[in-house]
Amino acid sequence: MPTAPADHVLVRPLHLAGRGTPDFGLNLVTHFGWRVPPPTDDDEVLLASPDGQAHLAWRPATGQWDVTVPSRHWTRSGWKATFDDHAPSEIAAAVLYALAHALQHQPQEVLYAMPGQDAALGVLGRAGWAPQHRDGHEVLLAPDRLGALTRPLGSDDAPTVLTGAAERGTWTVTFSSRTPAVLLQTAAATLLRPAVRPLDDLPTAHRLRVSADPAPLWTAHRALVSPRRLAGAGTGSAPLPAASALWHRTRPGRVESSCGRALVTTAPGQNLKASAGPQGPGHRLAWTAEFSDAVPSEITTAWLRDLTDSLTADIDLSTEATFVPGPGMSVGDAIEPLTAAGWIAHADDADLHLVAPDGHATARVTHGLLTPATTVSDALAHTTHWGASIDVTGAPSSRWSITLSSLTPLHLVHAAARAATDPAPVVRNSDRIPSQYLGAVRVESADIALPATAQAARSRSTALVSAPWVAATATAGAPGPAAHAHAPGR
Repeated sequence: MPTAPADHVLVRPLHLAGRGTPDFGLNLVTHFGWRVPPPTDDDEVLLASPDGQAHLAWRPATGQWDVTVPSRHWTRSGWKATFDDHAPSEIAAAVLYALAHALQHQPQEVLYAMPGQDAALGVLGRAGWAPQHRDGHEVLLAPDRLGALTRPLGSDDAPTVLTGAAERGTWTVTFSSRTPAVLLQTAAATLLRPAVRPLDDLPTAHRLRVSADPAPLWTAHRALVSPRRLAGAGTGSAPLPAASALWHRTRPGRVESSCGRALVTTAPGQNLKASAGPQGPGHRLAWTAEFSDAVPSEITTAWLRDLTDSLTADIDLSTEATFVPGPGMSVGDAIEPLTAAGWIAHADDADLHLVAPDGHATARVTHGLLTPATTVSDALAHTTHWGASIDVTGAPSSRWSITLSSLTPLHLVHAAARAATDPAPVVRNSDRIPSQYLGAVRVESADIALPATAQAARSRSTALVSAPWVAATATAGAPGPAAHAHAPGR
């Protein structure tokens, strides 16, 4: 069962939960391929990323973990983060897993990153952390005033510091000025989650200050889980579109569209990849979409259904909306399902970053403005973009990502965002629900008869599946309302 032992509890707030178990080093080796580096002058470095770009060190003299991305080229400034050994281990784990994942999939996000604290400030401010100014510092105080985020005012080179009350004294996490904004956002979001601790491990000094709720016990074999992005991958590999008049299976794990311009491939234990373009999937103007093998299958299936509808409309009407980026949709329209679901947005010079209210999921879309001090409003209103991604964080074994390349039509970016935020529950065997999402998911027995309203929510209604790209692109020759008369049933 994916539950904590009976003596474990969910502890809130995390900044008072104590140290926890620092097993992130083992997970970096097991899941991300980090390894012991060759001998260097710094004999305290324990692990290096596979590309050698990041190092993890243990400093026994100060009782701190250091993660560094050194500066080796004039085009990049290095950065460093330091984690006090008394700090909740979940903070270091979340930052390290986000770093390791980005080095594999979006290295520019952490190697040539846009630094900034606004993302972290926005996440904590939305959760009720109160802003103050003290002695030339900007401070966000936790509601209980026992945790804080601090940064000096008037200096671009000053670190950002997270502090909280430890069993004795305080713990500290320090991020240098060039630390990527996405990692600061990850650290802040982690502070809003509950910690899982043995009841006996609760810090004695804080027992009257924390809430300690029993960890959920799910005795039913089959359960309804929501939100679906945290439900786990399910069983089997990502499903390919079914063979039809539109999709032709050319070999196991590969289907092509009847027009020859779209391709979807997958295999057990591998990512699902889709590609399409005006001259076919192999052309330089083709776009690509990749769903990692841990993406809940319902999300992948929903997006493939939208891809199928879009292809059907284009083939029937001799239009090109599936194959070229096309005009007419803003970045805000494309990610509207995320903002409507309460995801918190932050913009930097290049990207729009979002984080889910539960802190477990993030999204990034490159808005293309490339101007200093870009605001969230400016980014949302822009009508072009270069690339998008949605990631769900957590323990490495259940981390998943959707990555859409720069030429992906924005209505398909919208479809991915809508699939990832669909509130309808999904059915899982209890042992498939990732235990690290304790406190963030709702679980009910699948054997209990649902009321009519809940049954309706579980059904994919054609009334809820809008195509916001239709009206916006009609003037550009994209499919109009008649296209849906030819789309396969949902």
